[in-house]
Amino acid sequence: MNNEKLSKWASIAEMIAAAGVILSLIFVGLQINDESRETRAATLQAANDSEMFMQAELLRYSDTWEKILTGAHIEDEAEARRAIVLYNLVMTEYENRFAQFEAGYYDPALWRTRRAGLARFASVPFFDTWSSSIGASDHSQSFTEMVDNMRKHQP
Repeated sequence: MNNEKLSKWASIAEMIAAAGVILSLIFVGLQINDESRETRAATLQAANDSEMFMQAELLRYSDTWEKILTGAHIEDEAEARRAIVLYNLVMTEYENRFAQFEAGYYDPALWRTRRAGLARFASVPFFDTWSSSIGASDHSQSFTEMVDNMRKHQP
């Protein structure tokens, strides 16, 4: 009889342990989900902060930025350097969103909107000037291939 009671208690203990493991896994899953949500929120906030900085710089040098977008003549060497830096700033922002999207931290719907903007931005004539600059060589191969592909398929 003692052996049977011991066997029953062992079975009960195993069921309790199994339930504890299942509850622990559920708890860990919920924590991971919360952390993932927090990471996405932090990524979005960092993206917004970065864009606010970029927009402030574009506003600060709006005369040069206007020339980049319209294809107007860049006056001198200093303005040409400023134009390359501004263009590179925007391309870096696009690449950051692309990397976040690829890593699963940037909303696909937002990325589709960004991608459409990138396609238009990459089609401005200044792209050719920028693409031969040192700043252009700092971008990842996957990003530059995507941009080149967009440019090839522009009407």
